[in-house]
Amino acid sequence: MPSEYESMARALMSSPQGAKIIQTLDKLSATASSPNGRQLIAMLAGNGGDALKAAAMAANQTEKDPARVLMSSLLSSKDGASLIAKIVEVVGV
Repeated sequence: MPSEYESMARALMSSPQGAKIIQTLDKLSATASSPNGRQLIAMLAGNGGDALKAAAMAANQTEKDPARVLMSSLLSSKDGASLIAKIVEVVGV
C-alpha cells in the first residue's frame, strides 16, 4: 500500500510540472555525462570542492549579501576561479 508521500510524488510526476522536472533531470544527466561535465565533477571532488565549501562557509557567516560573498570568495582563489570558469563552460552562461 503506497504511503501518502508516494501518492503525492506520483501525482507530481504525472503533472506538467513533473514533466518539466524529468526534462531538467535528463538535461542535467546529459551534462554530467559529457566530458566537460565529468571534468567539473572531478574538480568538485578535488580542490574545487574545498574552495566551494570555504566560500559557502564564508557566505553563511556574513550579514552582507551571501551570494556576493560566495562569488567573491570563490573568485579570490585559483581553485575557486577555475571551478567558476568550468561551471560557466559546462552550463554555457
